[in-house]
Amino acid sequence: MRAESASPWENERFAEASLANIDEKFLPATQQQVDWLLQKMCLRPGDALLDLGCGAGRHAIALAERGLRVMGVDISETMLRHARERAEAARAEIHYIQADLARLGELSLGTFQGSVCLCESGIGVLGGTGKDFAFFQQVHALLAPGACFAITCFNALRRYIRSKDQNPRFDYINGIMRWSCEMEGEELREDQRQYTPSEMKLLLSFAGFEEIEALSCAEGVFSDSPAGIEDIEMLVIARRCP
Repeated sequence: MRAESASPWENERFAEASLANIDEKFLPATQQQVDWLLQKMCLRPGDALLDLGCGAGRHAIALAERGLRVMGVDISETMLRHARERAEAARAEIHYIQADLARLGELSLGTFQGSVCLCESGIGVLGGTGKDFAFFQQVHALLAPGACFAITCFNALRRYIRSKDQNPRFDYINGIMRWSCEMEGEELREDQRQYTPSEMKLLLSFAGFEEIEALSCAEGVFSDSPAGIEDIEMLVIARRCP
């Protein structure tokens, strides 16, 4: 019988293999993304930033190097081990916490001038729409008035157009992709809730956010261009009411 992990990221072999892929595909874009985030989110040296689903610290370290006080949260102890090693090598002071983002409300974290959740880090894989909405509410409660929340997530518009109703892994009624892979005899599974831009804006609005923008992050470049139908992911920026 094959064993199953609660989250693929808790599987060490999967996390190690994924990190190598992330470094190859996404690491070169980090500095451009951080430059854009600092300006868009009006962040200044000394501000506290919460990196949710921080992984191996790709954004956390770059943001700490710009003078921010960064806290990173991730479910994967493997990724956090790499994050701590990389932060030490970069001489960046970052406080890392191992935790499930679906239980963010159970942590005592303080107040932040900004928060990010980037690169399929958590949105859509926390256990369904209700869990994602509760997560948005918890993030809202952690932010200072006027602070921004930046999220990247799968763009369901592209999935609907490409899958129509013919992909057996995609539940097009509920917007869920049934993902699975085998890792040395262990079957890893994850339900990935994929959102349209309008759904994301609605959930964030109900959670108390305003000035919500659904933007493009095609080719890993963050910009003020609107999200495109063919973009695999979208970048969403929302602000807590002042």
